[in-house]
Amino acid sequence: MFLAKSRIEELASGDMQLFDQDTYDAKCLQQSSYDLRLGKQAYLVGDDAPVFLSEDKPYLTIPPGQFAILTCLEKLNLPEHLMGFITLRFNWKMQGLVNISGFHVDPTFKGILIFAVNNAGPSDIRLRFRERTFTIFFADVDGEIGSARREQTEPLEGIPLHHVQNLGGSSVTLTRLQKEIADLRTKMLIYAPLAVAALLALLLNLLRH
Repeated sequence: MFLAKSRIEELASGDMQLFDQDTYDAKCLQQSSYDLRLGKQAYLVGDDAPVFLSEDKPYLTIPPGQFAILTCLEKLNLPEHLMGFITLRFNWKMQGLVNISGFHVDPTFKGILIFAVNNAGPSDIRLRFRERTFTIFFADVDGEIGSARREQTEPLEGIPLHHVQNLGGSSVTLTRLQKEIADLRTKMLIYAPLAVAALLALLLNLLRH
C-alpha cells in the first residue's frame, strides 16, 4: 500500500526522520508522493569530472542524445518497512528526458539518490538546481526483508567514482553528429571543386599528348 501525504509527513517530521531535516521541504509533499529536487552534483558523459551546481551557477544543460548522472537534494533514511518508487516529473518527460537507472529504492537506503538519465528529445534540456525533477512514492513492505542487497556503512553523499569511470569517455550526441556532418559538408564544398579542377587539368594534359 502506498503512503498518503499525511503518513509521509508524519514519518518525515516525527522520530522516524524519513528525510534529513536540512533537506526536507514540506512544500514538496503531494497527495501520495514527494517531489525530489535536483541536487548540487551532476555528471555529463564525456566530461572529465562532475560539475557542481549552486545558486550562482544553477543551470545544467543536457544536449540531445546526451547521457548524464543526476543527484537529488534530499537525503533519505528509509526504514526496513518502507521502499520507494521513483519517476521523472511529467514536465521533463515531455521534453524527452528518460530515466535509465532503477525505478525503486530499497529499504534501509540512506543518503542521496543518484539517477542516470538520457535526453531522447530533439532539443537541449535545461535543469535548475533545487528544481523539482523526480517524484518518489513510498510503500509498506510486509514481512522480514532479510539481509540488505549491498553493504552501505555510510550514507551516500555524492556520485561514486566508479559511476564516472564506467560512463567516462567521449559521448556521441545528436548535436555532435550534426556538427561533424556540417564540418564534412563545408570541407566537401571547399575541396571538391579543387579536386574536379585538378582532374580536368590532368585529363586535358593527357589529351594534348
